[in-house]
Amino acid sequence: MSEITLTINGKQVKGKQGDTVLDICQANGIDVPTLCHFKGLTDVGACRLCLVEIEKERNLVPSCTYPARDGQVVSTSTPRLEKYRRLVLELLFTERNHLCAYCVATGDCELQSLAYKYQMDNTRYQYSWPTQTTDSSHPNIVLDHNRCILCGRCIRICDEITGAHALDFGKRGWKTNVCADINQPLGESSCISCGGCFQVCPTGAIFSKISAYRGRPSECTSVESTCAICGIGCDINGLVKNNRVVRIDSPDMTKPRGLLCEIGRFQPLYEAADRITTPLKRNNKGQLVSCSYEEALDAISKKLGASDGIAGLASAKASNEALKAFADLMDKFGSKMVDTIDGDDCRTVTQGIAKFDSKSGLGIEAKLEDILSADSIVVIGAHPTKTHPVIGSYIMRAASKNKAQLVVIDPLRNPFTFRASVWLKPPEGKKEIVVNVLGKSILEKLPAKSAADKTKYAAAFKDIDIKKASKDLGIDIHDIVKAGEILAGSKTGVIIYGSGILQYKDAALVATILNLAALTGDKPRVISLKRYGNSRGAWDLGLARAKSSLSADMARGKVKGLYILLVDDLADSQTLADSIKGVQFVVVQASYRSPVTEKADVVLPSLLWTESKGSYTSIDGISKKTVPLVKAKPEIKTDADTLKEVARHLKK
Repeated sequence: MSEITLTINGKQVKGKQGDTVLDICQANGIDVPTLCHFKGLTDVGACRLCLVEIEKERNLVPSCTYPARDGQVVSTSTPRLEKYRRLVLELLFTERNHLCAYCVATGDCELQSLAYKYQMDNTRYQYSWPTQTTDSSHPNIVLDHNRCILCGRCIRICDEITGAHALDFGKRGWKTNVCADINQPLGESSCISCGGCFQVCPTGAIFSKISAYRGRPSECTSVESTCAICGIGCDINGLVKNNRVVRIDSPDMTKPRGLLCEIGRFQPLYEAADRITTPLKRNNKGQLVSCSYEEALDAISKKLGASDGIAGLASAKASNEALKAFADLMDKFGSKMVDTIDGDDCRTVTQGIAKFDSKSGLGIEAKLEDILSADSIVVIGAHPTKTHPVIGSYIMRAASKNKAQLVVIDPLRNPFTFRASVWLKPPEGKKEIVVNVLGKSILEKLPAKSAADKTKYAAAFKDIDIKKASKDLGIDIHDIVKAGEILAGSKTGVIIYGSGILQYKDAALVATILNLAALTGDKPRVISLKRYGNSRGAWDLGLARAKSSLSADMARGKVKGLYILLVDDLADSQTLADSIKGVQFVVVQASYRSPVTEKADVVLPSLLWTESKGSYTSIDGISKKTVPLVKAKPEIKTDADTLKEVARHLKK
C-alpha cells in the first residue's frame, strides 16, 4: 500500500493508504479514547468517544471508521472534543447501573478509567436506574446487563474470531441487551464457552465466575506461555497472584493461535484431583505410604534393574524433554516394549501416510491455518468442538466468513451439521465406503485434464459403483453427487479426521482419505486430530515403537515390570488401571492420585504443565515452549530430572 502523510495535532505523521484515522493515530502514539474499538475486529463507531475534528469537515467524525487520506489535517484534542467526550461518558454512566464500588471489574474497567481521565465526579443528567437482569446460567461466565454499554465487542469477537455467533443485540430502545441466540439463557445457548466475550468486554458486563474477585490484573504477575492441553499450541497469558493462577487470557485473540477455548482458559484454574507431592511406596501391608526419593529409587532399581520383560508406557501429555528422558531410560533397560497411550493412533496415521507416500511422513499434514483459507472442508469421524475447540472455531469461521463449503460425514448430529452444505450419515463402521464413494464422485465431476493429472490417486476409486454403494449405505445419491461437485471444484480443500477414524486402527483407511484429499484441490491437505497435547512430539521421538498396543503383551504375561509416565493425565484412568493387572511390578510417575496409581508399587511425583518449563510439538509440527505459570513445591523434581535419577540409580 502507498504511504500517505497527515497532519495530526500540528505534527506530520505517516500512514498507509487504507488505514483509518484511528489506525494512524495509534501507530504514531497519539492517544484517542475508545470503548467500542478493539484491534483486529471490525469497527462500528458505536461509542462516539473517538470523534476527531478534520479540517473542512463540518461535523465531528469517528476516527475508527473514517478513512485516512493524504494531506488531511486532524485534531484529536480540542475544547470542543473534550466537552463532547465528557458528555458521552455522563450519558453512558446514567443509562445503566454502573456501581463501580461493587463491580467485579473495578480497577480494570475502561469506562471507569475514562471517567477518571475526564474527572467525571458528577453528571448533569438524571440516572435512569433501569431494571436489568443478570444471567449466571453458564458454568463459567456471567452476563450482567446492568453494566453493559452496548459497545458490541463481545458480539463481534463471537462472530468474527470464534465463528459461533452465539451473541447479538436483542430488544429495542433503552431495553436493548446483548442476548444469546434467540434470547436464551447463556448456559442453554450455542455459546462454546471460549471466554472471548469477557476478555474483550471494556466493563464488568461479562466476567468469569472462577476469576471474579480473586485479583485485579494490577495485583497479578503476568506470565506468557503456551497452552499444552490439546496440541493446538495456543498462546496464553496467565495472571498469577499468591502463586495461584487466577485467570488465563490470550495475548492477542485476533492473531493465529490467539483464540482460546473452554479447556485452555478454564481447566487449569480447577484442581482436578488429589495431588501427589512425595514419592509413595507400597509397604508390607499393601498400603501406599510416603517415602524418600532414595527409598523409591532403591525399590525401582532392585525390582526393574535386574529383570527381563520391562515395558514402558508414556502419556503424550508430557513435554518433549520428559519424553526424551523416558526413551533414554527405556533404552537403558534394553526394552523394545515401549509405547504411548495413544500409540495405536500413531501407528495407524504413520502407516497410512506411508501407504500413500513413503517419503513424506507426518510432514505431509496441513497447517491449522489452512482451515481458515479453505474453500471446502470435510469433517469425518471427528468432533473438534469437543476435542479441539479452536479447530472447531476455525471451521465455523471458514464456513461463515470465507463461505467454505462444509461436508460432514458422521452418523450423529453435531454442531457442524447445522452449517454443512452436505451431511452424509453412514451407518456405523461404513465410513471407508463413504470415502470411496466420494472419491468416485469427484472423479466423475473433474475436468478431463484435471482427472488425467490425478491418475495416480484415482486408481483407488475407479471400481466403485456409486448407485450400489448409495443403496447399501442408505444415503441419497443426490447428496453424494453434490458432495462430489463441491470437492471437485475445490482449490484449497482440507480434510479433518479424528478418533472416529482412528478407532478402527486401519492404516488403509487413512491412505484412502489421503487419496481423496489428493483429488480435492491442488495438493492433499489433511489434518489428523491427535489425542494429546504432545502426541506429535511423542510420535516424532519414536516412542510408539511397539509393534502393537502394550495391552496385548500384558495380557499374554510378557510384561514383568512396567514404568508408566502418566504426568497429569487422568483420561481413561480406570481402563488403564484394569489393563495392568497381572504385572508383577509397576512404577507410576504422576501428578494426581488415580486408579492407576492405586495399582502401583512405587509412585513418583510429577509436575503439572503449568508448573514446568518445556517444549511441546503442535498437531501440525510447530515447536512451542511453556514456562511455569506458578512455582511448584520445591520437593517435586521435573519429570526429566526424575527419569534421569532413575537411570543413574540403575548403575549402583
